[in-house]
Amino acid sequence: MLKSIARRMRVLFTAALWCAGAATALAAPNPDSVSFTLEGCRNNGGISLPNGAGAFICPDAAYTTGNLGKGWNELDLVPYRITTNAGNSAPLSQTYAVAVVLDAVDGGAPGFDVLSVPTLNPAKSSGVCSAATVGPEVLLAPGIGGTDVSRARQVQITQNRGSSCVYDYYGRLALGSHLFPGSSLHANLTNQAYATAGIGARDVSIPVREILPQSIHKDMSAIAASSVNWSLTKEATPTNVSFGDVCAADPQPQPVKITVKWTKNAATLGKVSITTHVYAKNPASRTITVTVTDKIYAGSIASPGVLLDMATSPPTDVGANGDVLVLTHTVEVDAAVAGGLGAYVSDVATATYVDKVTQIPVPGQTEAKAETQIQAGATAGSTVNVADLEKIDLANANNAGLSFSVAPASSGSFIGYTSPNKANSVEWGQTGISATGSIVFDKLIYLDPKRIVSNGVMTDTATLKATDGSFQTTAGPITVGISSTASVKLTLTKSIPLILGTGEKIEVKFKITAPDGSESERVYTFFGGGALTISQTIPSLQPGVYKVEEISALFFAAGSGVGVASGLEPDGGALRTVNLDVTGGDFTKCTGTATFVNKIPDVKLPLAQVEKTTVPSLQAGDPDFNWLFTLTGPSGVIATATAGAGAGFVQFTDAANIPIGLPEGNYTVTETLKGAAWALTSPVTNLCSFTVNLPQDISKIFSCSFVNTKQAKVKVIKTVSGAPLTGLQTYTFTLRKDASLTNVGTVLETKVANAGNSANLEFSTWLVPNASYQMCENLSPGWQTSLVGFVPGGSLPNPDNSVICENFTVAAGGLKVFAVNNTPPPQGRAHTIGYWKNWASCKASGGKQAPVLDQTLYDYLPSGIKVGQVASVVVPGGIGLFGELANSTGDCSHAVSLLNKQDFSGKKQASHPLYNMAAQLVAAELNLAAGAYSCQKVADTISGANTLLDKYGFTGFNQPSLTAGDAAAANALATTLDNYNNNLAGVCP
Repeated sequence: MLKSIARRMRVLFTAALWCAGAATALAAPNPDSVSFTLEGCRNNGGISLPNGAGAFICPDAAYTTGNLGKGWNELDLVPYRITTNAGNSAPLSQTYAVAVVLDAVDGGAPGFDVLSVPTLNPAKSSGVCSAATVGPEVLLAPGIGGTDVSRARQVQITQNRGSSCVYDYYGRLALGSHLFPGSSLHANLTNQAYATAGIGARDVSIPVREILPQSIHKDMSAIAASSVNWSLTKEATPTNVSFGDVCAADPQPQPVKITVKWTKNAATLGKVSITTHVYAKNPASRTITVTVTDKIYAGSIASPGVLLDMATSPPTDVGANGDVLVLTHTVEVDAAVAGGLGAYVSDVATATYVDKVTQIPVPGQTEAKAETQIQAGATAGSTVNVADLEKIDLANANNAGLSFSVAPASSGSFIGYTSPNKANSVEWGQTGISATGSIVFDKLIYLDPKRIVSNGVMTDTATLKATDGSFQTTAGPITVGISSTASVKLTLTKSIPLILGTGEKIEVKFKITAPDGSESERVYTFFGGGALTISQTIPSLQPGVYKVEEISALFFAAGSGVGVASGLEPDGGALRTVNLDVTGGDFTKCTGTATFVNKIPDVKLPLAQVEKTTVPSLQAGDPDFNWLFTLTGPSGVIATATAGAGAGFVQFTDAANIPIGLPEGNYTVTETLKGAAWALTSPVTNLCSFTVNLPQDISKIFSCSFVNTKQAKVKVIKTVSGAPLTGLQTYTFTLRKDASLTNVGTVLETKVANAGNSANLEFSTWLVPNASYQMCENLSPGWQTSLVGFVPGGSLPNPDNSVICENFTVAAGGLKVFAVNNTPPPQGRAHTIGYWKNWASCKASGGKQAPVLDQTLYDYLPSGIKVGQVASVVVPGGIGLFGELANSTGDCSHAVSLLNKQDFSGKKQASHPLYNMAAQLVAAELNLAAGAYSCQKVADTISGANTLLDKYGFTGFNQPSLTAGDAAAANALATTLDNYNNNLAGVCP
């Protein structure tokens, strides 16, 4: 039989080589950033195809990247599946080509003889996937993977980025494939050049030793000198039973029917009646059509003689795992032709096969031979005895744990067996049979305990013997194959920390190495806001030890199609070994888990550090050298750190002085302030904040810098005429900010120098280094100060020039010392009308100024002169102060009225030249009375003003009309006096 198959394969191979030479590659490039999974359907005896609408597609759970189990046999159409995933880094849309390949021929034995066209499975695909453009089936010599010949098709696919496309196809196991050399038959996925570059190694295998052949078997009888021809047949349904996956469920009893049939036919005396029964056994998981041709010869198999007869069966459908009687061939021939009693006759049967699904011819045929001696037959009235022996031979190690039971027989009786007990051997018999009949044995096969059964077998042999012992015939033994399998499950669980934000994702790729060395990949994708743990179970795996390795973890930022290493590392390393080897009987290993808990290692977590700078710089040992900082995170205070001023960055560490890795979240660093002496310059809010966003920030160091500037101070040392203060002398100083000729500024602090404080004034206000401040002194009329500066608000209307301010700045941490010396009258500073009207007992304002005006009036009036008795009062220096002062109590109010440019009735007269002049005149004469500086020009101006007042009889009540010349003169005199009162240069040399 093998030689016949080999011859057919050489013919087909020669033709296919021509096809391979004529084939051209598909016009498409190799795939870009596409991952591929090649799977086959694992069959441990429970798969029956087609499973609806003619589809040779298995349930999803049956697909595996590993060994396809022991349930695939000759002429099976073995389903395969390709899954293509275009990742984020793939082009938006691309068309590429790959190839599917099957082992075809090796060592003269066939493997797969049909490779179907891969077709898109829309229900399993997502995104934009095209129907495949598939090239012709070609043969490659030499084949890939070391085989002589491979069978291949190129496949062109178009898919978009982010899509997952699934394509289904099948390969047909050839007649004779159980003879394929080596341990396995392979299906491969390659690039379009039939290599692995750019796509990797992808293959799944079927163990050759498990493949069962298509076969026929037969029995034969030859009866002479008889008027009756008895024949005996038997059939088993099914011919193979499987307890299925014992990892999935406990094995349940499997039913088998054995039918024994005896037939009594009339025979012609003087003739030899020859009968053959030809059975076809189909181990495939689908129906196969079989045609048998049977030839009967005179003579033995070794020395066949003349052809006595030939018969051909009609095409017969043999169901999956069926063992069916296809042909009963009966012929009567002359005894002389057949050789007479004791001579041998022989028989040769051949079977051909039709695949009604693919409509592709099945190369090769199977053959069965038999021979028998011609026996004397029975007479018409004779009877026969029929016996049946059913047995599971425990001497066969493959049958360990197997037993069976038989239901009560409808006729005859069991010998030494009580139904329905379990047994390993049961014998049945019925005697005195005189007519055609049959019996059905309903059996249950048991497996106890749970185990994997390979090539278990139950045999059944029936014997028909004439009651008088003149002849006998046998049917069988027929066999019922028994098996059980174990497919294990591997659960792959992956966990990541909470690090992904909206639009971000991480793709983790795993490589799984099966016990036979085949490799497959799994990709787990985590999305921001999604699950932190993904667990998937891979079913239908062959038992053995699996290795699971995490080979990459890529991070994709929001809106990015480019993956970068995420930095996640699994605890315990990247490799897990999972023992799923149940072949030794330990079925606790039916399931196993490879768990990867990924985290960012502490050494890669971002860190935080802080730097301290002071102005001025400090040296170690300074009381203010060390500064305390606090790191706060999502869960509260994490740690503190002490940084020396100018000593560089200091990291936040734990109690063991190990830098603290920061998980994802928001963080702040704050400084413990040292009081007002040190102003926080940067950051001004005393808050350095940052956000850890993983994995982008892996190994990053977040730095915070704090700058503090030591504030400055100011001090006044006061003297009078170069000598310390004595007695009750007091002098007022104000520290101001933003004072100028147009702004009186803000008084920050006021100090009064006196003999009690030794005129040593230390202001408590901390000053911003290098900022502009003003030290100001309040001066009484006639006094001088060593301060060099300006009158705050001096350019505003009616300023009070009793205050002199000097601008200053001071460096960080510095002390500005003002040595202020005052010189008493005479020849001191004059004051403006604004000063005199406010420093009076009858002032209009609510201030607390002393009544300097009153004191000056009464301190300097000559004795014996009463106010109100004269029009002109002479004061020291010979200068007269005009006034219509009705009585002593009215002196202040009248003076203030004139200073306010009002008449004595309170009416404003600021536009009248005499009143305008009188206001400046009163202030000038008060300044002179208080000891302010003077000169001839000042005396002449005061005299001229008084003369003009006298000329018009000024009383403080009247509003005289002036000539234009006198009005101009009054205005000019007022201007000179105003300049004098403001101490402006140009009045006195």
